[in-house]
Amino acid sequence: MPVKIIHPDHVEIVGLGRVLLTAPHATSADADLHTGQIVEEAALTSRSFAVIGKVDKEFLDWNRIQSAQSEFRKGIEGFVSEDGIRYILDIHGKKEPGVDIGTGQTCSEPTTELVRSRLAKDFTVKVNSEHKGDEPGSVITSNNRTDAKGNFAVETIQIRFGHEERQLLREKVIMDISEIADILNARLEPS
Repeated sequence: MPVKIIHPDHVEIVGLGRVLLTAPHATSADADLHTGQIVEEAALTSRSFAVIGKVDKEFLDWNRIQSAQSEFRKGIEGFVSEDGIRYILDIHGKKEPGVDIGTGQTCSEPTTELVRSRLAKDFTVKVNSEHKGDEPGSVITSNNRTDAKGNFAVETIQIRFGHEERQLLREKVIMDISEIADILNARLEPS
């Protein structure tokens, strides 16, 4: 059973496998409404690791925002280094309908296609391989890691769900994220 650890500015869920789900701005403006709860439920369903931010992007104290982002990153780094995370699914919201997948060239084509094809069964999906993340230090850009052969050590993919998907189709979003995590974990199991 996954363990939930509550920190002042984020929540960590210690799970199983090699997939980490993240929701950096779980309580921010309308565009990220419900992402924290969606990631938590998907992590518990798939028994995956998760790091869920609790600080609003629009918070007035810039030092507090930077501190919270730093602690959020430490949570991610801890899971990557200590638990061997190989895949990060960075979940965000957006105001427009549909689902956008951004890789910022931090994810292999087979992984991108797996995520796209699974989500396309239930949603309208667009893939943007040039996506670089929304802000400096974004999860998608800060996890661009390759080994000596040029293979991704950690594959990071950002998935942005529209308001309608997060609110009206929430159960499908949770199940799809959970299934993607299960499939990615199964890829790494010895045969």
